[in-house]
Amino acid sequence: MERSIRVRNLNKKIGGRLVLKDINFDVYEGEIVGLVGKNGAGKSTLLKIMTGLYSMDSGDIYYYDYNLNIEFERAMSIVGTLIETPDLYKNISGSKNLEIFKSMFKNISDDTVEEIVKIVEMEKYLGRKFKTYSLGMKERLGIAQSLLNKPKILILDEPTNGLDPIGVKKIFDILKEMKDTTIIISSHMLSEIESICDKVIFINNGEIVDIKKIDKNVKKKNILFEVDDFSKAKLLLKDYCINEELEVYESDNTISRLNRELIFNNINVYRIYEKENVIEKEFFDMVNNNE
Repeated sequence: MERSIRVRNLNKKIGGRLVLKDINFDVYEGEIVGLVGKNGAGKSTLLKIMTGLYSMDSGDIYYYDYNLNIEFERAMSIVGTLIETPDLYKNISGSKNLEIFKSMFKNISDDTVEEIVKIVEMEKYLGRKFKTYSLGMKERLGIAQSLLNKPKILILDEPTNGLDPIGVKKIFDILKEMKDTTIIISSHMLSEIESICDKVIFINNGEIVDIKKIDKNVKKKNILFEVDDFSKAKLLLKDYCINEELEVYESDNTISRLNRELIFNNINVYRIYEKENVIEKEFFDMVNNNE
């Protein structure tokens, strides 16, 4: 698999403070990569550097063979971006907005625009002025404009910020369908990040603290049992517990079987808690360990 993004030894100071420290990572063609960290961790600064909105103090970013420092226009010609809330022309229609962005690129056909509009499900709303759109519609039109040049790489900073659950699902469904596009996405929607991403980059205090691959074939949950006889239940579940509590990380079928075994052994199960997903757990561990 070909590397589509290489970030090497990237550093950035703002106001005399080092906000990105020796950032290094690779992304491969077609991967969806989540960028996760608390507010102020450096996520947006990194994405703004990667999209040319900020300069870097040192380091290199490569999009395929193009070095962003040396071949900026060529590098950015294969990148689509949506940084923060879309800021399109408010008093003209969605269609007119796309026409303006289309004119910035060469050889974009009307068929291409129509195809992209269908992807983001905005066909019915293009005649309406942008200022009348809901936040979700604005985000979807923003994604449409970022796809006009059919980019090989798509960089999105919080594209679901402020959306209701239906809007969040629609945006993530759109991203899942982009099979050949390399995507980097920053989001606080950790469960959705885990559901669509191939790997997640954890960033804290301007440094990468972990890069975790996601196995999408594993359908497991963190479950905590609350029972009346802890000692007896602990002996029964000792091969499944992942810590000193009655917490297991297993599939639905296994969890159901363990629950039946507890009841069969005259252990009353008062409650079964589903805890945060794996990415959420690592995120909170990262934050707690660095406070």
